Amino acid sequence: MVVAVVGVGVSLTVPQLLLRGVGVSPVIATSACMIALSLAIGHYAPALRIYPARQSGSAHKPSGILVAAVVLAGVCLWSIGAIVARLLITDEENSTQRLGVEPYLLTLLFVLAIAPATEEILYRGLLQGALNRVSPVALSVSLTTAVFALVHPHPRDVVMACAIGLLAGITREVFETMTAPILVHVAMNTASMLVPSAAVSALAHGSAAVPVLVLFAVFLLLISAAARSAALRSL
Repeated sequence: MVVAVVGVGVSLTVPQLLLRGVGVSPVIATSACMIALSLAIGHYAPALRIYPARQSGSAHKPSGILVAAVVLAGVCLWSIGAIVARLLITDEENSTQRLGVEPYLLTLLFVLAIAPATEEILYRGLLQGALNRVSPVALSVSLTTAVFALVHPHPRDVVMACAIGLLAGITREVFETMTAPILVHVAMNTASMLVPSAAVSALAHGSAAVPVLVLFAVFLLLISAAARSAALRSL
């Protein structure tokens, strides 16, 4: 497992550095490497029995209600994480040097499609799948989330990555498919693109921050209960 994780890290960083060294933009270089590595993992991982989470007769195709619940839960958890991140980390603490400015449509494609699909295959598919073979599920979800959070360079991104990682890791185990964590990731990234950062900061530092956090937490619990009920009826 350690060899696989190191191999993934080298496979992502070395080609990126080579591509960027010949003038390829960071987003294109990252996208190319992540897609190539994800295709390789998708081809070889099933033969190595790394994922799906469990091969059992209980695996089922998520219904429309379950898909909607996953998406809504992702949005709620993103909202909680975004407010908490701004309460804990100031703009000065979060500011680091960005690497250039990419075309908006290219960035949109990367954030809403390429990153969610490839990162879920890499982390929830490869890493969490490998950890499931040697540790309890709760530990594998926690360790995968920690690794996923630590590879994000900006302090607030670490907080948001923890939120994505936990929900994506749990849904991977509940639905026994890679579709659910990818949907979680897409929903949370979409929220990050649609909701203005200034609006979140104003809310986080206003008097409504705590009531809004409680409201989103209640919504998240209700969505989880509805999803569990729907899952039980579909068995």
